[in-house]
Amino acid sequence: MQEHQRTLEEKVYKSNNHYSVTKIIKDSLNGYAKSFYLAKQLASRDIKALYRQSLLGFFWAIAPVIMNAAVWIFLQSTGTVRLSDTGIPYPVFVILGTTFWILISECLLLPTETINANKSIITKINFHKEALITLGILKLGFNLLIKLGLVVVFLCIFKILPSASILFFIPVLLFTVIAFVSIGTIISPIGVLYNDIGKALPIAMQLLMYVTPVVYAVPKSGIMKLLMSWNPLSYIIINIRNSLTGGSVDVLFIVLLGIAAIVLALIAMLIYRIAMPVITERMSA
Repeated sequence: MQEHQRTLEEKVYKSNNHYSVTKIIKDSLNGYAKSFYLAKQLASRDIKALYRQSLLGFFWAIAPVIMNAAVWIFLQSTGTVRLSDTGIPYPVFVILGTTFWILISECLLLPTETINANKSIITKINFHKEALITLGILKLGFNLLIKLGLVVVFLCIFKILPSASILFFIPVLLFTVIAFVSIGTIISPIGVLYNDIGKALPIAMQLLMYVTPVVYAVPKSGIMKLLMSWNPLSYIIINIRNSLTGGSVDVLFIVLLGIAAIVLALIAMLIYRIAMPVITERMSA
């Protein structure tokens, strides 16, 4: 009788929805560390494949910058568009603005595009999914080095020498990349499941460009000055540009940007770590 009761013993399993924030962040950091080699191998594969099949090679990394800048330089030089004084040669102003605006846009799209591009291995291979974010960042960094080469060429042509403000260039650039890759990671679960995000972001960034001092300086008065002063992206572009051209930089803003980047990175790690198993399951269905 006792043996019969043991066989009929019931076990009740309860779902545990409790998440330890510190454990998730620790696991995420561990995932980034353990998957770095895989991410490096995938990045090397993708970069070689991209440029091996291209006649113009590295030109495509700087083509969007050159094309966009060329249009505005032409409009300004012909007097078609009257712009306020930029304080530095206009070609340098617009090349710097366009380069780092495109960088911000690429950071936002990076997580979603990288996940979508690697759907086949996500569903077939068990690996730390943080490798996908690292993969995207490595490819972004490679293309950024090419763009920075173009920036250096323009600075040399127009004989703009760096000053002490160049010491702030790496911090503000690093904080910007971390902040916007983190934002892109936060929205990536929605972006992977629904294509609307990937289509809407480029349009939104194109519109935002016109209320950011990317191709023209902040006006001295008017509604555009007000809009630009409310736009945090304005201060990012201004500080990056000034750090390379000897202008003044806002140290307090850079510190606040760094704090924001850390907070956003922690939030991104939490959301990504929790969401990726669900996304993987949806992809496998």
